Amino acid sequence: MDILNGLNTPAFELFSVSAIFKLFFLVIIFGYLVYAILLALRVRILNDTVKASSNKFIITLSFLHLVLAIIGSFIAVIFVLIG
Repeated sequence: MDILNGLNTPAFELFSVSAIFKLFFLVIIFGYLVYAILLALRVRILNDTVKASSNKFIITLSFLHLVLAIIGSFIAVIFVLIG
């Protein structure tokens, strides 16, 4: 069994400081995604209620924000889990 002594095995620490920070940032990222989804839905509902000339621009802007939030959150999760 001396063969296994030279291998680098990853240490799984369940309650380390870095694991707590990673969990905290994942919760923050999830909360921001929920916020972006609710914001896009609220803008859509407001557009159905109030008719104005700049509604198409605001709807486009809110859904662009939602798409960028999803892409940015995905990249942030990858960086958090790697680091």
